[in-house]
Amino acid sequence: MVKRVFVSAAIALAAAACQTQQNQQQPDVWSANYNVPFDVMVACLAAPPPPAYQVYAPAYPEAGKARIVFIPANTPQARSEYIVLQMVGNNSMVSWKRFGNATGGLDWFDGEARKRANACAGM
Repeated sequence: MVKRVFVSAAIALAAAACQTQQNQQQPDVWSANYNVPFDVMVACLAAPPPPAYQVYAPAYPEAGKARIVFIPANTPQARSEYIVLQMVGNNSMVSWKRFGNATGGLDWFDGEARKRANACAGM
């Protein structure tokens, strides 16, 4: 009987830990401010990418904020997204987030995401 209670408690704790990890805010891998209007930056980052990548229509969780999912086509489990914030004037702040087992340093995909954002800003 004690064994069953212990196993049940362990399963409940594991499920709660998984739920907590999914709801935690992920840190930015990188972020940058661009002298580009919010709508222009969102439209550019959400435009169809080269065939090696997939992009999804922007979601607007609140006014002045857009989330754009951007992933490699051959590894859709590598969830990542741009967060675009409307700043004062014609400025936008772009943050890049990766989910899952990020190594803690920039990798090739983070670099590609940064190149895309820089291109949208005309850099």
